[in-house]
Amino acid sequence: MSSKKRIFIVDDEKDLTDLLRYQLKREGFKTEAVNDPFAALSTARDFSPDLIVLDVMMPDLDGYQLLRMFRSDNLLGEVPVVMLTARAGVEDRIKGLESGADDYLGKPFDAKELILRIRSILKRMAEQTKPAGGQIVLGNVAMDEEDHTVSIGGTEIPFTVTEFKLLQYFLKRKGRVQTREILLISVWKFDADVETRTIDVHIRRLRKKMETANLEIETVRGVGYRLVEKAR
Repeated sequence: MSSKKRIFIVDDEKDLTDLLRYQLKREGFKTEAVNDPFAALSTARDFSPDLIVLDVMMPDLDGYQLLRMFRSDNLLGEVPVVMLTARAGVEDRIKGLESGADDYLGKPFDAKELILRIRSILKRMAEQTKPAGGQIVLGNVAMDEEDHTVSIGGTEIPFTVTEFKLLQYFLKRKGRVQTREILLISVWKFDADVETRTIDVHIRRLRKKMETANLEIETVRGVGYRLVEKAR
């Protein structure tokens, strides 16, 4: 029997976190919650969640700030995040995506819808989990992380070290929007000599080498890039 998925909730409204914990436990999840955003990072590290539900509007430390802290943390940087907010306008959604959120749900919301979104994200993450042997396989793209090789449709394609790291980052986050800033932090490790236009150049090179792939890196206008399946 598979272990229960762990959901971590951050919201300053105790009534809401209590309700969400009750609903999620009924659906077979293991949960933990904090109402103090300043306690969120350390508690989440101890809990090791599979997914985080994060409120945006909290006093002193808002959800956007906390999300950036999660994304820069070695243990929590890969954990998917669903943001909850009473401000569900387009600009707020873009800001959430720019900060690294995987989904965005406006308040008030139906707990059933939140649970469906959680299950959908967890399913997607499971499908992207690399098989044994250090390989990542998505569509007709196969990456061997140990040998540093990439094959598309069975044909090995040469990639530079940086191109390999960039593609690896996208493959592990299929469908998730990545801003230039996040890519700069994660792939180039804050290299002061790297400009954001350098990222655009590498994206163009990846697109050229992935012309025969059934995946593509699409531009999300005003936000960044994401890896998706090509439209048929």
